[in-house]
Parts: sequence; structure tokens; C-alpha cells
Amino acid sequence: MKEGIYFFRPPDREEHSDVSFYDIATGQSTRVFTVERPVYNHMAISPDRRTIIYRQFDESGSDLMLVENFH
Repeated sequence: MKEGIYFFRPPDREEHSDVSFYDIATGQSTRVFTVERPVYNHMAISPDRRTIIYRQFDESGSDLMLVENFH
């Protein structure tokens, strides 16, 4: 399993943010997926790295999102 850090890239003009992974061994960052709504800068990764949970601003009143099997 790769060692690294998952992080949000700064949002673009449309408030879309990429969740990326920084691989410590190679020094390379790769995009995992794009979030198309404004997000808060906190996320959690499951120990098996198959699920990410993060908060996003949503007009419907929900601000908790779950992403499963993103690999």
C-alpha cells in the first residue's frame, strides 16, 4: 500500500476542488476525484483507503458526503 497524504487542491473559479494523493516515495501528486461544490478543508480516509468522508456546502442543507470505492 502506498504511503502518502490525501488533500484538497485550492478551488477553481467554479468552486470545484480536486482531492489528490501525494505519494511520499515518488514525490508525485495525482488527482483522485473532483468535488463540484464548495468544501470544507477536512476529510477522513478509512483505514483500507476505500472510503473518503468530507463536508461540502450544499443548498439542500446537507453538508456531509461519503465517497466509497474511489480507487
